Formats: sequence, C-alpha cells, structure tokens
Amino acid sequence: KISRISLSSSTPRDVLQALSTVGFIHLELDGTNISQADVDRAFELSRLVYSVPHEQRQRFWKDKAGNGYFRLQNSLDERTTKPDLKETFTWGRYQACQGQSATSQQLPSSIEHCRTEMIDFDEKCFEASLRVLDILSEAFEASQLPYFRSTHKDSGSSALSFLNYPPPHEPPADDDVRAGSHKDWGDITLLFQEQHGQAGLQVYLPSPTVNKQTGIQLVQGDLDLESGSWISAPNIPGTVLVNVGLTLEGMTDGLCKATVHRVIFPPTECPRTRRSIAYFSTPSHDIIMNPVKPGGITVNTPRAPSVENFFRERMRL
Repeated sequence: KISRISLSSSTPRDVLQALSTVGFIHLELDGTNISQADVDRAFELSRLVYSVPHEQRQRFWKDKAGNGYFRLQNSLDERTTKPDLKETFTWGRYQACQGQSATSQQLPSSIEHCRTEMIDFDEKCFEASLRVLDILSEAFEASQLPYFRSTHKDSGSSALSFLNYPPPHEPPADDDVRAGSHKDWGDITLLFQEQHGQAGLQVYLPSPTVNKQTGIQLVQGDLDLESGSWISAPNIPGTVLVNVGLTLEGMTDGLCKATVHRVIFPPTECPRTRRSIAYFSTPSHDIIMNPVKPGGITVNTPRAPSVENFFRERMRL
C-alpha cells in the first residue's frame, strides 16, 4: 500500500519508512506550496502544449539540455524494443555551470504567452521537492545543512515534463504499454495525475527477500519482476505522488528504494487520452554521490561518482 503523507503532520520517520519500503507516497498538497488550482491550471497548460500542430512541434524538438518535444522511439523498459505509446514536452533545464540562471528555452508562438505560468509552476515544484528532501534529511538526522537540499545548488538539473498518452489508433495488444517498466533517475519525482483522467500507473513491489537488498539497483533486470506484485497508484485529489529515483537510492546506500513502475492500458476501460505531469528533481551534476546513513553519517567513498558521471555510466548500460 502507498502511504499518505503530510508535511504538516507526518513524522520524518513516517516518510523514511514509506520511501524505504514501497518507494512511493501520496503527498498531501497542503504544506507543499502547491494548490489544487495550480495543478488544474498546469493540466490546462498541458492541453495547450499538445494543441500545437505536429509540424510546428518539429521546430521545438528536444535540444541538448533535454528540453522540448520528444516521442520515444523505443521503450523505457530495457527488456524490450517495442516503443512506448507516449510523448513528452520537457521544460526548464539550464546549465548553471555556463553562467545561466534560468532556461532560455523557446516556445511555440501559440503558447509563448504561457511562459510566466510555466516558470511559476516549475519554481513551485522545485520548492515542493526541496521540502520533501528537508523532512527526509531530518529522518537521517542530517538536517543541519539540510543535507539533501544542499545537493541542489540551483534548479537547472531538474525538469518539468508534460506527459501525453494519446489513444492508440487500434485496440492495444496484450503486451502494449503506455510506459514500460522503469526507474526514475533523479532523487525524487513529483507526479501529478489528471483528475478524472485515465488510470494505469502501477508500482512493482518485489518479494520481501529482494526488497531487503542494499546498494544501487541500476536496472530493472537486477530485480525479479515475476515473484512480486504490481499495485495501482491512483490519483487522489489534493495529493501528488512522490517516488524515489536512482540518485537518491545511491546517496542513501540503497535504504530509499527506487521502485520499478509502469503505465498500462486499464483492462476494464476503453483507451482514451491520459495526461500526467512529472517534476524530475535532480541534484546538481557536480555533486559527489557519497552516501549518507541514518545518524547523519556521510561516508566518503573514494570511487563515488558525481551525479553527471553516474548518469553517463547509466546511459552505457
């Protein structure tokens, strides 16, 4: 079961317990600085983003920073080459190391007037993610800096992604999925699901034996995806899903779990458009991934990679 957590009333121990077992939480918006009205408006922006004609989108295709429109040609599931049935528009990354303090990303003319609102929601998500990391720092008794917040020198490594899952042109096959099984790469992800939108997000719970493993589980191939179980992660009004990514798993020596998840076609519903919005919180790329342990103990590991090198190594797998 995915726990419901409040930044106002839940304890740091509650948060750590949830993120070290299931790896997902339903976080109440109250206390995050994000309102339900903010989320509803963000989904209106998502509709505008995907109302841009396809031929115009080509001029705003994903750039070197990872911003822009993008449609997967393969799957997030590393075990298959069958493409996922989704598209993405990513916003907000910039390179602070080159003197940038905000994204210079261009937008189609039809949505340029939304720039200020996109910046505002992106900034609110950044602050909300830091608040989650702050309570996690308290759980590790590493709150003097606070530790996990200090790994974010700026918001340039993080990104806001508008995810669109259009209905298929023909009935999906049994093995068709909207997003293949995968783990996220950053430290935490905020995932907003559209109210009254189509369900389909599932979280994989390994068997207890596998779940007790420590260290970084880099690929889903490291896990037995047969003996565990898939559970639904529904939209709960007034909350946002938060899940652990591989970076946080590594920086907690595997205590916080980056859990495999996927998006399927609900077997009891006719396929229709599904929308979600993900904020991928990622530490600054020059941060060294020395793990922190409960008690606030940081282990200086000679071979600990930087976040940037960790991602590069991950791309090689």
